[in-house]
Amino acid sequence: MDKTMEKEYKWRADEKLLGQALLWASSRIGSQSRTINMESSYYDTADGLLKEHQAALRLRRENDRSVCCMKLRNTDTPDGMRAHEEYQCEAVSLLDGLRRLPELGAPNDLCERALAADLQEICTVSFRRCAVLLQEDDTVCEMALDEGELRHNGKAAPLCEIELEYVAGSEDTFHALAAELAQQLDLVVEPTSKLARAMAL
Repeated sequence: MDKTMEKEYKWRADEKLLGQALLWASSRIGSQSRTINMESSYYDTADGLLKEHQAALRLRRENDRSVCCMKLRNTDTPDGMRAHEEYQCEAVSLLDGLRRLPELGAPNDLCERALAADLQEICTVSFRRCAVLLQEDDTVCEMALDEGELRHNGKAAPLCEIELEYVAGSEDTFHALAAELAQQLDLVVEPTSKLARAMAL
């Protein structure tokens, strides 16, 4: 099965920048927004099976949906864009998700090994997302304004960031929109994932 590649830009933010980004998006034709409350739990084995394979395994409550997600082989590009394989499905539990993910292209061997292992919750991330769908000509992307908290080993840290994710259409237009947003708001790239920042606490 073909790989599902997620392509996105991620920037550091504060409340003021989140508001400015929302105004930037709202001024564009074809923008529509929705609010999602996210409760994410990340898992791995005691010996770091998923980390060893450069994988992240997550079960996340998105309002009234429960979604299992596996991300693989993260690649950072020089211009700050991140690209990685991402497979996700609705699932009532982590084990239910691991059974279904191979049908969507996730590595069957890794999913089977994770199913057979003693998976443990390693950190949690809770945040409120304002998701804005943007369309320019035939290009569609989603801007996510995230604000919440990272938690690990009894420690917590605030989370505040802006993401712009490619959905469909011209990638050149997507890159141009990202460059325009970053330049207008003087944004600073966030090079580290939510999982990595939580685990660093």
